[in-house]
Amino acid sequence: MTDYRLMQPHELAEAARLSDSVFRPYTLPSMSDLFPPLFSPGVAHSYGAFADSGALAAFMGLAPSTLRVGGAAVLRAFSIGSVCTAPEQRGAGLAGRLLELSIAHARQAGAPLLFVSGARPLYTRAGSAAFGRATQIVLRPAEAAAPGGLSYRLREARPQDLPGLHALHRAGDTHVEESAAGLGERIGAAAFCGVLGLVQRVILAEAGEEPAAYAVLGVPPGPFHPLGGETDRLPARTDPGAEAAARTEDTPSGNPPTVIAYGGNPQAAAWLLASLPDACGLNELHVHVPWQERELEARLLQTPGAAGFSVPNAGTLLVTDVRLLLDQAYDLWLLPWTEALRVDEEGRVFTASGGRELSRSEWYSVLFDPNSPRLGDIPGWFEPIPLPYVYGLHYI
Repeated sequence: MTDYRLMQPHELAEAARLSDSVFRPYTLPSMSDLFPPLFSPGVAHSYGAFADSGALAAFMGLAPSTLRVGGAAVLRAFSIGSVCTAPEQRGAGLAGRLLELSIAHARQAGAPLLFVSGARPLYTRAGSAAFGRATQIVLRPAEAAAPGGLSYRLREARPQDLPGLHALHRAGDTHVEESAAGLGERIGAAAFCGVLGLVQRVILAEAGEEPAAYAVLGVPPGPFHPLGGETDRLPARTDPGAEAAARTEDTPSGNPPTVIAYGGNPQAAAWLLASLPDACGLNELHVHVPWQERELEARLLQTPGAAGFSVPNAGTLLVTDVRLLLDQAYDLWLLPWTEALRVDEEGRVFTASGGRELSRSEWYSVLFDPNSPRLGDIPGWFEPIPLPYVYGLHYI
């Protein structure tokens, strides 16, 4: 009989081996290096299915996070990733049972959000769906003039810059809350760069001695020319000089240069991002800007040669408890959410004024999409919840 249960810390190494065999059988670094929130020793939230022999038959990684959204509300969330099943165990419904346990785990932890890095029927049947919007912007080499007469200097970030990067990260109205050490672990792991087959670089724009903005970007493997003459830059597991990355450098990934994360006020961040294609010798650079960062989007789209188009937020989202989500997002709105929506004991959502029941797709649209059609029974002050773009530094 299959045993479904919470993983123990000492079992995570076996989970990493199974995950490597499925996702990275001939590639380094290991999944355990790329995704420390799932595989590092500590309090494990992930679930496993164990065969009669005691061997791990299937694994579902689960990592907690706390989101600060709109500069006001704090939301609890989990992310699912590294979901895998041993080849000889496939077709037995193991992942479905692990998903049920993961959803229950998130509810018990008071987390109404469950982010999923995919849209397989396994997840959509359980209620996971696309959510929110972002603008994908393609930047090309252009002379970026420093706004407001300010003079910025570009250089590679160093380990000593981490506290400053952390301050810029926390200054964003919508961000994942974590310590400077946690941010450094994410940068060092370079998870999304590893998935894309890109080499990670972290670049600062300085005004005087203080960092005004930063960008974490992934670029195709190739010759590296550090900016500003810096050599003691922030390391990442995908660095060209790293032993693990050397095994994949000869094979182009096919993915374009991509901004993984950024921070700073819109003026400085826009100047930095617009400067990177020319400064780094890139023909183009792709960046996803969440819908709520309207000033940054507008500034980037004013860059010569820039092009942008609207896309869904990456991955899918499963709302484990809509009432809990609305309660945690309470501070985003001028009036109580109960003046806009009503949720019954079964989790069905209705408009407060007219009692009209909303389908799941309708209330997902109302809660997360700025382009959601608004009928007269949903008040204008009830704005969408601004979530981060999740395929980046905090990708699971």
